[in-house]
Amino acid sequence: MLQALQDGAIQIATAVLTWLVSSMLAPLNWLLSIFSSAGALRDLTYQPWAQNLIAGAHGIAAALLALRVAWEALQMASLRAEGAPTDPGALLKRTVMAAAAIFGGPWVARQMIFVGNSLASGVAHAGLGVGLDQLDLGALFAYAADPSNFIWMLLLTIPAVILLILVFFQGLVRTIEITLAAIISPLAALGYISGGGMADVWWREVMVVSTSQAVQMLLLYMGAALLVAPAPWNSVQANMGPFLFVATLWVAVRTPVILRNYAYSTGISSIAGGVGHTASYVALSRLMTRMPF
Repeated sequence: MLQALQDGAIQIATAVLTWLVSSMLAPLNWLLSIFSSAGALRDLTYQPWAQNLIAGAHGIAAALLALRVAWEALQMASLRAEGAPTDPGALLKRTVMAAAAIFGGPWVARQMIFVGNSLASGVAHAGLGVGLDQLDLGALFAYAADPSNFIWMLLLTIPAVILLILVFFQGLVRTIEITLAAIISPLAALGYISGGGMADVWWREVMVVSTSQAVQMLLLYMGAALLVAPAPWNSVQANMGPFLFVATLWVAVRTPVILRNYAYSTGISSIAGGVGHTASYVALSRLMTRMPF
């Protein structure tokens, strides 16, 4: 009987302390959500000045496309007059693809803003209160009572705050970068006339800029989990948590560089260009089948 009362008291105390720990994690979950919203990409393309710049870029790109197509058509006519082989279908396909990209580039940039923000928000709202039922509360209090652990966490606060500020400003910089990408997208689309070029670079940069926020939120989530989430105490995560938190923030600051390296290595721009070529080919095929000749 006495043992049953002791077990019940221990279970009640554990439940209460677990609720307290969960309540302490709630503000951190809230901070992650706030950080996700504060560093989210902002769609500035609907601002009047941005609309004017995009309209101007549309006009310039359309004029350059017309000149380029007229020049290539003239050269093709000269080659055909001399009996040399030509490929008008390839020119038509590249022209349609460039024209579609000229007027669809800003829309694509807006959609990538939405995708990037959705991914970042999903990571931020994942929640840190996982595994609280496995938390060793006695070891937790022993760890927190160790003065050396408190001193290390206090010393690492300064670099952690600096890195967090840098990550926040990187989010603001990305808003400007994605706005610039939307404005110059009509001019970048002219690269499809030459088989890619600047258009492929534009795709890669938009992919990097739009996904950087989600990756940085993932790293912030990892850092917070390494610092405060339930773990076997006296383990590597528990003892090195503050150091791993700062290290994770450093990787978060370097996220754009890391993503660009991945983009170069995996050929994301080539994949995007291949998808664009395939889409334009299908559209042209359907158009040709509906022609009366």
